Amino acid sequence: MIARLLSPLRIAMLLGLVLSVLRFVGCRPLELLDVRAIDYRLLRRGPQAASPEVVIVAIDDASLEKLGRWPWSRAVIAHLLERLVAANAAVVGFDIIQSEATVDTKIDTLRERIEGVDDQTWAAVRHFLVQGTTEDAALVDAVRTANRTALGYFFDFNVPPGQGNSSRVSAYNVVQNSRGGTGEKMVPLASFARANLPDLTAAAREVGYINFLPDPDGSYRRLPLAIRYGDQVALPLALAMLRIYRPALPLAIRFADHGVDAVRIGSMEVPAAEDGQMLINYRGPGRTFRHVSAVDVLEATVPPETFRGKLVLVGVTATALADVRVTPFDGVFPGVEIHASVLDNFLRNDFIVQPNWVVLVEIAVILAAVLILGVVLRYVRGVAGAAVAVAAVVAYLAGSQWLFVAQGLPLSLVYPLLAIGLTYVSISLQHYVVEEREKRKIRDAFGLYLTPYHARLVSENPDMLKLGGDTRELTVLFSDIRGFTTISEQFQHQPEVLVELLNEFLGGMTDVIFDHDGTLDKYVGDEIMAVWGAPIPQADHAARACRAALGMVPRLRELNEEWRQRGWPALRIGIGLNTGAMVVGNMGSARRLSYTVIGDNVNLGARLEGLNKLYGSGIIASEMTVQAANGTVVARELDMVRVKGKRLPVRIYELLGPASEQERWRLLVERFGAGICAYRQRRWAEAIEAFAAILEAHPDDGPAQLYLQRCRDMQQSPPEPDWDGVTTMEVK
Repeated sequence: MIARLLSPLRIAMLLGLVLSVLRFVGCRPLELLDVRAIDYRLLRRGPQAASPEVVIVAIDDASLEKLGRWPWSRAVIAHLLERLVAANAAVVGFDIIQSEATVDTKIDTLRERIEGVDDQTWAAVRHFLVQGTTEDAALVDAVRTANRTALGYFFDFNVPPGQGNSSRVSAYNVVQNSRGGTGEKMVPLASFARANLPDLTAAAREVGYINFLPDPDGSYRRLPLAIRYGDQVALPLALAMLRIYRPALPLAIRFADHGVDAVRIGSMEVPAAEDGQMLINYRGPGRTFRHVSAVDVLEATVPPETFRGKLVLVGVTATALADVRVTPFDGVFPGVEIHASVLDNFLRNDFIVQPNWVVLVEIAVILAAVLILGVVLRYVRGVAGAAVAVAAVVAYLAGSQWLFVAQGLPLSLVYPLLAIGLTYVSISLQHYVVEEREKRKIRDAFGLYLTPYHARLVSENPDMLKLGGDTRELTVLFSDIRGFTTISEQFQHQPEVLVELLNEFLGGMTDVIFDHDGTLDKYVGDEIMAVWGAPIPQADHAARACRAALGMVPRLRELNEEWRQRGWPALRIGIGLNTGAMVVGNMGSARRLSYTVIGDNVNLGARLEGLNKLYGSGIIASEMTVQAANGTVVARELDMVRVKGKRLPVRIYELLGPASEQERWRLLVERFGAGICAYRQRRWAEAIEAFAAILEAHPDDGPAQLYLQRCRDMQQSPPEPDWDGVTTMEVK
């Protein structure tokens, strides 16, 4: 037993160790799946209300239709900024880059009319004219006057250093390095800054990069909190806006040898990975944040309080300009709304947290899962084992999802679920390989008295071979050949013919039992004992047994026709059925077992079979069986009998056919019922008339013949005054 216990545990622990190592050292394909699992967690959590402090001014399709194609003139942008300032916006961040100077085309045609001007002189003249004639100055003045503007710019990492058009970046207030200073190298190093016009950049209160780095699958889930540019550590646009919004909160970043150790906004710590990236806690799909069309702002149709004290992001959402990204909630998510999502995370201090120590927690979960499953699946198998594995998966999904929603901690989905799945599959395969021989032994044993299908089902539970049993409600069937002793005497000189006859009879009847999913209990000479509801539970065991009994009659008729052609005698059978509580299980010794049923209700079934001789019937079933068959058969009440050894009487019925033949038997059942009622009320003449009418239509009806004779006898010799209409059987 110890060896059996250890084998599944060895498999489970080996899998656990392998997955733990993979989790610790990292496996790129599995990590990518884990990243996508964060999308699943966000979708399961569902959209949440966005921060009301963040508003997006959208350069949308309506604005382009009204004001013309993008880019707009700098005067329009300046007017837009002035409107926002007039509405008391706290901060205005631009998710657009205005890097090219506005040039009047007439200036460039002017040189063709001027002779004798060298290139250097013309360049100076042109610069003077541009400064005096473009609309750029108006925007510069608007930005400087506003004193609350953060301009976005873009870093490139693949252009040779020194080609950027601006050297100004907004940097962290405090940058701390470990003694070696190697951790800073984990942060991306930019070589090119595509920034706004120099005068515009100088006029802005803050500047911030608008870079987002996609994951390998192209989805945008992270914000780089720091990018190195020259000897500075630059800020993203969201942090630049936050510094304007809350100037008293210093922004600090600390590097350790392994990379970014901490990012702080005042006393609030922002969760960052070693490379400085932060997972974005998206609130929902596009337009989760409030969008206001830029044209509505310019035309002053927006209530003034819309922007009062708010952080306003100006960005492009127009379809034609395609500034969209793929995010967990939306495949066409406006880029400006990513910045809004990041601002929301900062303002609420609501982040997705992935501390370094979470790897140790996940490894502990992996080892605990495989250990528990290794023990449980040793004893629980098949569908139950699959249910345990599914329950473990559901429990982990539910628990880890709760942890994500409540604490923002996204535990790995891939590694623990892989641990559960591989453990279940591996141990199931081990069970199959090691125990197939034992199951084959059980199938061979049960195959003698079960259908192959049910024998296979029983083989899934080897514990059924133990001694003992349990009590269940079952239906038992007994069948016996009428006059078999006389038939045996006819073949006393031909025993082989008698054996062949008996084998064909038993085989034919057993086939009918198996066709109705019964269990063959035993043969006792010419007697057949079968049971329904065990070992495989059957809710309709009584109905199955009744249908089998009714099916045995035509099958015997077919066999009799075959035997008549051989010159063999025809056989008649009686069948008894009873339903009730019985003890079922393997009875006997450790060396010799017999799967059977015992109990008073089994004995009653055997007694009912014998009553067919008295009533001249073919199939007698107890009231319990007829009720449990639930209207699937046509039956007539035969009598109330008190069998030998029983104090309480039992109501018995004769089965006539399936429920589909109810109309065929309706008149017989009604007349017989009327006769029984008159008989029990001592109305002998009325009863005699009813049974005589039945015999006119069915001259060979045994029960009617019996009752006709009973009524005549009682008419001549009435029973005692305390007679209750119950027939007491003095013999078994």
